[in-house]
Amino acid sequence: MVDKKIIVQAIIEKVESDYDDVEILTDILEGYDHPGQIIIKGEKKIGYVPDVVLKKKKTTDLYEVELGRKDDYELDKWKLFSLYSHKQHGNFNIVIPEDNLTHLRKILKENQISAKILYFS
Repeated sequence: MVDKKIIVQAIIEKVESDYDDVEILTDILEGYDHPGQIIIKGEKKIGYVPDVVLKKKKTTDLYEVELGRKDDYELDKWKLFSLYSHKQHGNFNIVIPEDNLTHLRKILKENQISAKILYFS
């Protein structure tokens, strides 16, 4: 069984081998700084913490690992992360099991959410 910690570790190992000057933030593994909440502006002040944040020079990439059921996706969170990463000249990345790929593409298109999809088998 694959868990979120294994996926986050794989993302971080890949980033550390490919880039020299990148700040990695995550709550999922020890030894990294907390990424902080990204907050929706408005009356309610709703916020979400990404699984992984990568800060490189003038860009910020967000990663969200989704291992749950297909009907448990938090679309408001994804919309916020997509908008935030775009404003930071980065990318919003969703990491999922390959079995969920077709469904995720449909959900992103229907809800007009801009995200890169990374999948594993």
